[in-house]
Amino acid sequence: MRQKYGLFLFFFLMLPACLLAQSQLEVIRADSLNGMQQELIMRKTLIGRVFLRQGTTTLACDQAVLNSSTNNVEAYGHVKIIQADTVTITGDTAVYIGDTRQAYISGKVKLDDHTIVLSTNKLDYDMNSRMAIYHTGAKIIDKKSTLSSREGFYNTVTKNFLFKQKVRVLDKDGGKLQADSLKYNTASKEAYFIAPTEIITKKDTVLTNAGFYNTQSKVSNFTGRSTAKTDEYILSADTLFYDSPTQIGVARGRVEFLSQKQKVILTGDHGRYAGKTGITRVYGRALMRNIGEQDTLYLTADTLVSMQNKVDSTRKLYAYKNVLLFKSDFSGKCDSLGYDTKDSVIHFYQKPLLWTNDSQLQADSVSMYMTNQKMREMRLRGHSFVISIDSASHYNQIKGRKMWVFFADDSRLKKVQVDGNGESVYYVVDDKKNTTGLNRVECSRMNLFFQENKINKISFITKPEAKFVPPKEWKEELEYLDGFNWRSKEKITLPMVLERVQQTPTVKKP
Repeated sequence: MRQKYGLFLFFFLMLPACLLAQSQLEVIRADSLNGMQQELIMRKTLIGRVFLRQGTTTLACDQAVLNSSTNNVEAYGHVKIIQADTVTITGDTAVYIGDTRQAYISGKVKLDDHTIVLSTNKLDYDMNSRMAIYHTGAKIIDKKSTLSSREGFYNTVTKNFLFKQKVRVLDKDGGKLQADSLKYNTASKEAYFIAPTEIITKKDTVLTNAGFYNTQSKVSNFTGRSTAKTDEYILSADTLFYDSPTQIGVARGRVEFLSQKQKVILTGDHGRYAGKTGITRVYGRALMRNIGEQDTLYLTADTLVSMQNKVDSTRKLYAYKNVLLFKSDFSGKCDSLGYDTKDSVIHFYQKPLLWTNDSQLQADSVSMYMTNQKMREMRLRGHSFVISIDSASHYNQIKGRKMWVFFADDSRLKKVQVDGNGESVYYVVDDKKNTTGLNRVECSRMNLFFQENKINKISFITKPEAKFVPPKEWKEELEYLDGFNWRSKEKITLPMVLERVQQTPTVKKP
């Protein structure tokens, strides 16, 4: 029994010594050995094909100075450190601290962990944490890209990299990334942004502050205010998912899409962009601004859809639900709308209501044609009704099944052509601007010509039924056509449009 106890005590007392022995640097080979002992300090100079080992770590070099007392080694010439056959570090010189398992390598340093190759002039490596650190600049090469930075911290186990100062990433496809700081995983090829970053590819440029980007798949997910730019558009949002190969973007929060050629700006709470089809969809406080040389067209709706023609780069815009439109010379509202920038035609659907200066127009649907962003013509279809106020505050009225309305340069009525079930009420004013009476006319087809918002001339295509009524005989049923409704309080103004988009968002994703 005592013998067993003594044997156990022997092994227990020897255990620290064994562990200490395992942590000591062990000389495996050298062509020659010179050593001296002074005050218990043992220094050995190893020359030629030197090979040392500590656990699973080996060190090879041309010459080494080993201090057995401090368990340190200075290595010179063709230094190679291998840790567990997973990480290989080479350099010109190195200092290795055996007790803390720290290596300081200088010269033409390279680290290879079978994932990347890191090249630098000076590298600190911790065998315990598997962390490599450099402060004098380095270049990292993998199969798809080359990375460089002034400072870096790399964990060879997790494959996580932290780059600092002048970070650059170049891929073989010509893409480039640059930032002041960046996190990068060499296994997943994902870059994590922690500072202002610029990503440049052949097709686009992305500016961001936070998020991640896969250098292999070119897929990005930006969680900070970000902007994607091409020759044709600029897309910005608080958060932005973007797939560069497919050119698909999903944006949320303060979304802004700018078509640089058409000078069209779309804004809203949410947006989707498909670059290959040229379709952009914005919803939630959606607003479009078409910026002209002298004026801007504002349009808001629950949802805006922009479609680009890839052949001629022109664009069509569609607006759905609760549409409001404003321009300095006209405004309106409707349920839905289509806008062709190529032909400068706006189509209004579902009983639109429009205003131009002192005129009000409404019908089941309306098409408005513009030249140089000025109204040239409107085509009204179904239950068409036009009202204009003259200088004496009289309501001149025209209604019919179809109308063609033409405008002068000042956007005032110039001519109205009625086709089908035509009716009109217009007031007669003499040279002294006195109202002498009103004309009430029924004619299937007729043309009315205006001057200063007053009917100056009328031409009947078919036989009319007309009646002149002097002021003394005016009655309400004679003064107003059936369906008359002057809705001036509903006239759309720019503050009304801007107030709509500034309200708390209530529109959810359709």
